Amino acid sequence: MGGAGPVGLVRARHGLMMYRRTDSVVGRSLDYYGEYFEQEVALFRQCVRAGDRVIDVGANIGAHTVALARLVGPTGRVLALEPIDANHRLLCGNLALNGLDWADGMLAAAGSADGVLHLAGVAMDAEGNYGALSLDALAGDRPVPVHRLDGLACEGSGRIRLIKIDVEGMESEVLEGARGLIARDRPVLYVENDRPDKSAALIRLLGELGYACYWYLPAFHNPANFAGRSEPIFGHGLVDNGTEIRVLGMGINLFCLPAEAGARINGLLPVADPDEHPLRRSHNGRFIGG
Repeated sequence: MGGAGPVGLVRARHGLMMYRRTDSVVGRSLDYYGEYFEQEVALFRQCVRAGDRVIDVGANIGAHTVALARLVGPTGRVLALEPIDANHRLLCGNLALNGLDWADGMLAAAGSADGVLHLAGVAMDAEGNYGALSLDALAGDRPVPVHRLDGLACEGSGRIRLIKIDVEGMESEVLEGARGLIARDRPVLYVENDRPDKSAALIRLLGELGYACYWYLPAFHNPANFAGRSEPIFGHGLVDNGTEIRVLGMGINLFCLPAEAGARINGLLPVADPDEHPLRRSHNGRFIGG
């Protein structure tokens, strides 16, 4: 679908999705599998219900935003933040294509303080992973607002049920700017944690905020994917080549619940030590076999 231009269109599991053809991860997954990290959506389905309010920080082109909007339905609300303009345009287009009027896509970043970033435009005319762009490497002259989530989700706007955070190493800053919201609403937190050098501080902050954390390592390849494809085109697993540990076709995330809930999550490994990480050889015996 969508001809041969830079933007493709696919009928995916959760609706019509536009994607950048040069995007080697999100776009390629949507094009080939008709979905993106569907195992994450399955996890969200266990904690998000119709009428809930959700915040998606680092929404990219909206692959999960669309799915979350389907879960909460028209009586709920999804607020999606994406600071990269090329991604944001597709995010808003995907919400509009699917008639998801209860989901809002903001051209904005979340952080520990309100302010403004100045970012370069991203042409995306060469193949690359456009879901893994670090804002630190995108300095430019285009102003993009930065908001504390405490200011966006003010008291009286309804309880936030889930905050999903995928911001390429800026996760702690987002949480710092959401302390009031987190204390008030005690939402489920789903936080990317694929950077070993920042992991311990992030885990300690989540503990300080009163959360019990579990590792969640979803695979790109869902055997029951929407397109019925059997090939794991991104590979799969943790590979130790003796020099470094690499992750293939998987995400590394934390699924975090308020500690006071006393919940136990079957099938997920609880975080045992702030210093452990799947990509850190000295503290990852539970992930790769010692």
